Amino acid sequence: MKVLLISDVHSNIEALEGVLNDTSFDEVLFMGDVVDYGPNPIEVFDLLHDMKPEKVLGNHDAAASLRIDCRSSPAMHKASIVTREKITWKLLPKKSLKLLGKAKRRLDIDLDGLKVRALHGAPGDELYRYFTRDEAEGLDMGGADLIVVGHTHVAYEVKKGDVWVVNPGSVGMPADGDPRASYAVLYTNRGKVTFHRVEYDIDKVLSKLHDLLSEDREVFEVLAEALRTAQR
Repeated sequence: MKVLLISDVHSNIEALEGVLNDTSFDEVLFMGDVVDYGPNPIEVFDLLHDMKPEKVLGNHDAAASLRIDCRSSPAMHKASIVTREKITWKLLPKKSLKLLGKAKRRLDIDLDGLKVRALHGAPGDELYRYFTRDEAEGLDMGGADLIVVGHTHVAYEVKKGDVWVVNPGSVGMPADGDPRASYAVLYTNRGKVTFHRVEYDIDKVLSKLHDLLSEDREVFEVLAEALRTAQR
């Protein structure tokens, strides 16, 4: 089985479509964060919904649906609040917002005989804590063969002994210095994950953000810098 691993799309339809046009797959596993930061929450929500992925709740999805603090990084916190208030809440229908919050914080599934645990943040703090490669090296797998996380916007894999942890990075807003959309593919029959990057039209995304954030120049500049440089 070929499983597409994606996370942190953040209302970036150009990046998501770029990923879907770049690969084929049998199943999709999504580690959360449909919304905020980007200009197209409706289009991203609808496309992901139509794909019927196995999915978990992201901190931005929880914030948008449940109206709680997303507790994002200090550098991006204001941008998350402004885009949630002026884009996500204004554009995304109430029915879709409600559905966002219904995803589980942790998902344990069997993928072709492989026991996979999916979550957005970190084991024990599925919504908010960033789980790094260094932490993953000593992880208790809790009976899972593979744990897949998101949230950091940085792709990595740790495979050592019984520990196997994968973060596919961010589709819509990478933070590893490479602005291309990031995703991974799991081959269940081979016990292997491959990582991929896809170029997309960042200028088109920024043009739409500029129109939506015409009164919030500071926030627009923060998002433009993040998208162009993949750094925060």
